[in-house]
Parts: sequence; C-alpha cells; structure tokens
Amino acid sequence: MSHVNYVHKYSNDILDKMRHVCDPLVDAVTDKMDRQRPSAMLEEVERRARLECGVFQDFLNQTQQVPTWVDWQLIEQARRVNLAFNNVRGMALLVSSLVEGYSLSKAVHVLIATGRLHQDVTRRIYETAQMSHNMNVKDGMKPNGVGFRHCLEVRLLHSMVRKYLKQHHWDIAKYDQPINQEDMAFTIIEFDYLAVRGMERLGANLSEADRYALHHFWRYAAYLHGVDEDMLTKSPQEEIYQYQRIRERQYNPNEEGKVLALTVIRSLAKKPPFYLPEELLFELSRLCLGDELADVYQLPRHALWHKAVLAYQTANKISTKLHYGIPLSAYLSEQFNFKLAQRVLFDNLDQDANKRAFKHIA
Repeated sequence: MSHVNYVHKYSNDILDKMRHVCDPLVDAVTDKMDRQRPSAMLEEVERRARLECGVFQDFLNQTQQVPTWVDWQLIEQARRVNLAFNNVRGMALLVSSLVEGYSLSKAVHVLIATGRLHQDVTRRIYETAQMSHNMNVKDGMKPNGVGFRHCLEVRLLHSMVRKYLKQHHWDIAKYDQPINQEDMAFTIIEFDYLAVRGMERLGANLSEADRYALHHFWRYAAYLHGVDEDMLTKSPQEEIYQYQRIRERQYNPNEEGKVLALTVIRSLAKKPPFYLPEELLFELSRLCLGDELADVYQLPRHALWHKAVLAYQTANKISTKLHYGIPLSAYLSEQFNFKLAQRVLFDNLDQDANKRAFKHIA
C-alpha cells in the first residue's frame, strides 16, 4: 500500500469514526453474560453455543475461521524469535511499550474508571507475560491452541469491561467509546512495533525477515482480539504510519498516566524475572522512551546506572550476533527462555488454576 493510501486510510474522519466502533461480534455475546474469570467466560460461550447457538455460535464460527492471509510458517518463525529474544523483548515491552501507552490520556482513562490505576499492578504484569507465554507455544495460535484461546479470553474481558463502563456512566462525549478500535489498534502496536523499537534501542536489532514475521504474528493476534479488518496493518511500514497518526491524535500525557507509568516501573523492581533495581529500570525506560516522554513522566536519572544500561546494550548486541551466527545459540535461547517464563509464571500467579484470571500456563 502506498503512502498516499495510508493518508486516506488513517485520515481524521476515518479514525474519528473508529473511536466510536468497538467489537460488535463479542459485545453481542457479553451482553447476554455475567462477568466472571475470562477463561470461565470462554467456557460458557462454548457451552451456550452448543445449547443455544445464536450469537455464541456466531462468535465461535468467526474466530475459528482463519483468514486466508495467515501464513503459519511466518507465525512459527515469529514464535521462535519471540522466545529467543524473550528477555530483552520482555524488558522493552514492560518499561517502554506499555508505559508509552499511558501517554494516550483517553485510553488510559479506562484504567482509572475501573479503579485499576494502582490496584494489582504486579499481577497484571504477570498476566500480560502469561498471555505472551501462551501465544509462544508451538501451534498455540492455531484454533483451540492455548495461545488462541488466551486471545479470545482477553477479547471477552475487554468486552465485559466496556459493558461495565457503559453501565457506570462512561462519558462517551469526552472519552469516546471505551476500548474502541483506535485504542485496540494501538495496543497491538505496543506489542509489536514499540516492543521491536525498544529492543533495538536496547541493542537487539532483528533481521528484516524476522521483523516481517513478527508483524504477521501480531496482525493475526489483532484479528483474534477483535481489531477491525480496516485497522489491521499489512506491513511493518504501515504499522509505523498507523502509530504516528494515532500518536499525533491522542498523545496527551497527564498526571494519571505519569502516576501509572511510575507505578508500573517501580512494581518491577527486584522482581522476577529481571531482579533489577528501580534505578536501573528507570534508566532502561528512559532509553527506550526517549527523553521527551521520560521527562514528562519525570523519570529519575541515575548517571551510575546509565553505565550499566550501556553494558546491557553491548551484551544484547553480542547475543544478537550469536543468535544470527550460530543456530544452536538461537535454539538454546528458545528452550531456556520458555522454561524460565514458565517457572516465573507458576511461582508468581495463583497456584490454584481455577483462581487465576487466565487458567492455563503452557
């Protein structure tokens, strides 16, 4: 798609419209359900599809239908890249991607309105890691795979949050529809483009082929999460343009976003899997975000720890060269990182699977 077509596709008129479009398919489902754990909601959908058909079967039929553009070889390639670079990718995601998302004041108001600005921050971080882990299982993104199901569970959760907010006087005139298509698209950007950008700033530069595979992976993930076909990007270049347009329109960091950013970074201090001090995490975040947003968030500077960041960059550059130069190195990284993530999740989420928001840890 040419740059000219990007301009039309992401014009203000179209994006304004997308701020008033949510996810009609799943919203019709949750309209007939009570809120419960996401995994239990998906199980109820499946049970009621067998008994009632209707909107429940419509939802399952649509999500089970894999788009013709999905390339499973690219999905597998991306899965292995995710695992091989899981450490630096996880760092970039947590101290950069998700934190930048808090600079979009309308979107972050969902967290404020649901009372989750300060609550359960650490648990939500591990739940995010749980989703990524489940999506990185071999064949996990195929219909009924553990990653596939986790995406649908998140989609149901988002729909139930929309339902809750609308029942509790959400101000549509001020904030537009909650968890709308533009905001959903930006969430995917956080997991793809912004994570990759953060990895690069931390010293891990992916090959063009791997970058393309990752984009394809997250394009399919976006589809499963309910992003409208018109908002799905077809290339990394289009995704960058989409990011730039949304940021131009919605970037408005406020006090709530700053508090949430600081809270998330501090909640990671000395916690697994990184076990890093707060001062170092702030320096890593500043490097990934850039000084403009870091200054808005008032992230502290630590000259001594900045030297540690430079050493971390160098280590990532070396490991990236090993990854692309020695195939065994890539394989060993994949195996080690998968087992590490699995252990961290079992140690830090509820031991009783039936008490977790998302039951399965692959």
